[in-house]
Amino acid sequence: MKEEKRPIFGIITTAIARRQHWKRRRSGYMPSAIWQALEQRASELGLTTCLFRPEDLDVRRGRVNGVVCVRSGETKVWRRITCPLPDVVYDNVFVHLSTTPALKRARRFFENRGTPVFNPRLGNKAELAAWLRNYPNLWNYHPETMLFTDPAQLEALLKSHQSVYLKPVLGSAGQGIIEIRTQEDGNYLVRAVKYGKDKRSFTRVLGTAGMLAFVRAERHRQRYILQAGCELLWIDKGKIDLRTHLQRNQQGEWEVVALIVKRGSPGSIVSNYHAGGSVHSWYWLKRWAKDNDFELPRRRELFQLSVAICNAYADKSPYLSSLGLDLGIDEVGKIWLLDVNARPGRNILEQEQKIRCTQLHAEFAYYLCYHRQ
Repeated sequence: MKEEKRPIFGIITTAIARRQHWKRRRSGYMPSAIWQALEQRASELGLTTCLFRPEDLDVRRGRVNGVVCVRSGETKVWRRITCPLPDVVYDNVFVHLSTTPALKRARRFFENRGTPVFNPRLGNKAELAAWLRNYPNLWNYHPETMLFTDPAQLEALLKSHQSVYLKPVLGSAGQGIIEIRTQEDGNYLVRAVKYGKDKRSFTRVLGTAGMLAFVRAERHRQRYILQAGCELLWIDKGKIDLRTHLQRNQQGEWEVVALIVKRGSPGSIVSNYHAGGSVHSWYWLKRWAKDNDFELPRRRELFQLSVAICNAYADKSPYLSSLGLDLGIDEVGKIWLLDVNARPGRNILEQEQKIRCTQLHAEFAYYLCYHRQ
């Protein structure tokens, strides 16, 4: 009886050696534990995993030269072989390499062929905010946000909010964020983190004219969104926010992989781990709330809101597979959506959570192979 053909789960990545360097290896190739966990889960689901670089796609012959795990009993050997075109593709190329000509050609080829490519870029901060405005029930959790085009916008926001943030439209990891906070004497406290090419921090106290001159110069330097400040919780002089990490499973549904509490370094305007912050458990925050007689929202409410937000963005991008949501809790216990990360980093996840994320990529690939409409 002829064995049924297994679907090919292609992973387009730059994490493997180029083909011309492959033969120079004197020892067998063994990928990291994360890649092995992904391949193992895919194999359990009946998929053959093929890792390939953008330039490994042979459009003319309709095939890819990729790295595949070849099994013989209990033995596993990873080899570079020629494979048929994949049935589904996971885009694993780093963001800063995602505009190379070879990758653009590969994406365009698979799109024209009707092959689902998941883990897409979702849009910049202005586009993400604009999309969520289409969902009024969810927009209620979002601070007032707009593309910064005129200093008059900032002046208007500062009349109704104690602080306003300028966030680079293409920013990530807290880089280049500027906080402008009204002072009792009528001046403005202007602070920034990871600012400019040298990624420095600064603090300035400016009058109205100086503040407006500063933001005019910034508007010409790069594109920003303006976001009204939410007076979030602080613990031991560190700003608190939450990260929910969600991915889609083999039913195509969103699964919460992690809920992480982030605390900024003392006095910092951001809580990012890359900016010197620390990570804690939800139970750590619950203990603080109990000791300080503060009523936190229920964890179930955070999860339900996170899933609803992910579903809204999946309407925008049907092959969206993962999201990291930065949520804040203000001084009266209200939840705020502060930021959306379509390709969330995993450096703050525990090892078992990282492995689960990897397994979910295989499960979503299975869903796209068999159950997508």
